Amino acid sequence: MHYLLCIALAAAVLAGCKDDGGDPGLSDLSIEVGDTLITIPAAAIDYAGGKLSPNHFSWDAYMLREYQVASNPSYPHEGSTFNGPLNDWKSRPWNERRTFLLEPYSRDINTSNAAQYYYLIGTYPEQFGYGWRDTYDNGANLTNIASVPWSHPADTTLRADSPGTIEFDGETGFMAEYRGMWVVE
Repeated sequence: MHYLLCIALAAAVLAGCKDDGGDPGLSDLSIEVGDTLITIPAAAIDYAGGKLSPNHFSWDAYMLREYQVASNPSYPHEGSTFNGPLNDWKSRPWNERRTFLLEPYSRDINTSNAAQYYYLIGTYPEQFGYGWRDTYDNGANLTNIASVPWSHPADTTLRADSPGTIEFDGETGFMAEYRGMWVVE
């Protein structure tokens, strides 16, 4: 009897599992942009990954680039440049970080709205392209503030970012694939 109960329980658990490679705890997110409703499916969210569990998008890679822009005195900042360490930068609120940034860095990746986060990383390549894993060398040290891993992307079929520009001007197939998963109504 115990054996049959174990088999029945295992069958019930397996029946409830979905083998789509995604995190079963994820759900679709929706965001309204003007008159357009954008649904970002759970599969797309899983594809991008999260801040603490990156997949095809790395928050750390993006924040490294944001820090480099804020702390580089050769960029034409209106005010001062940021002089603190990278970890301090990552923990600062947007109202402080934005004072050190230039265009196109006008959107906060640290939003508390999950739909907004996933919308931003899929909509603005000139700012968030730096976070997509196919745009930089996979072995890059993302804590080395002198690192410029975007000059030689992991996918050598892509056009690399020009380190002489502030915005991301390379190519990212991962972002295009991610964006292609969205439902736009």
